[in-house]
Amino acid sequence: MSAFNKFKERVLASYWEKHKNNELHARLANPTSANLRDYALFLVNTGMNPDDKKTFRDFFILNDDLGDLERAIAGIDIDKLKPIRYFIDRKTSKPDETIVKLLAVLIDFQPRPFKIDDWMEQDKNLQSEVTKIPLNRPSQIDGQKVPVPIKKTPEDEASTSNVKSIPSKFSKKALLWVSSGGLIAASLGYITLKDRKECMCWFKDRYIVVDCQDNNMWKQQVIALDEDKLKNFRKITRYDTLGLKDVNRIWYSKVNNEVEFFTDAGLHPEHSERGLKLASEHIIRKYAMGEDPEGNKNEE
Repeated sequence: MSAFNKFKERVLASYWEKHKNNELHARLANPTSANLRDYALFLVNTGMNPDDKKTFRDFFILNDDLGDLERAIAGIDIDKLKPIRYFIDRKTSKPDETIVKLLAVLIDFQPRPFKIDDWMEQDKNLQSEVTKIPLNRPSQIDGQKVPVPIKKTPEDEASTSNVKSIPSKFSKKALLWVSSGGLIAASLGYITLKDRKECMCWFKDRYIVVDCQDNNMWKQQVIALDEDKLKNFRKITRYDTLGLKDVNRIWYSKVNNEVEFFTDAGLHPEHSERGLKLASEHIIRKYAMGEDPEGNKNEE
């Protein structure tokens, strides 16, 4: 087995060991694409070392060190995160290296990042121990006897083959009830999980889907999911794209003498006590185009 394959298997084994011991964050214990994206955003906001940041940039395809990693993660097509779930569930035996390395960061696997020498050394140590085992006598490693496999006799094989399974006491009717109960439980679980996902919060310049019960991860208020706002409501960050064509077609808000433009009507996503206003020609000229037109300042 290659050094990287050893690393891959250890990362996967570590995930399931932590899962069994309830040592994973709730989003990793239920690794949907949205949960993986949200937890990646959480890690970026809590601070990362340079090696982990490089792993994130390699996966989210950010070649520029100055690129906005948070924006890249928030705006990713979450279907691109499905291969991570496939790797966790062993639906693929040959995941891309970036997937394995990313999962190692997400679950805080050590040692990381992957270095071939860390895993080649294990091979050398194992090989040196194996060569010390004498042949044709009880094997020993570090003073401990290694059990020698015992070959079964024909009598043993016969006795084994005679072992029969215990007849089931469940009738077909009982089995049907059990199966139905399982389906109902699974359906209720799906509904509960779906309900937990019916929320969103503001992140930088857009809304993203979040878990309704996990408010601690987000600085902004978690609100009910609005599909229309999720898809269409954005803060406009490039004012050089605005002009007179946008008069009365976009919205704005002025907070602490700073004007922000948005693509749709509603409340300010970070100051919910303020409603957005249609951007007039005066507002567009002054705050988007940088002109100083004469006009009614009261409308600001």
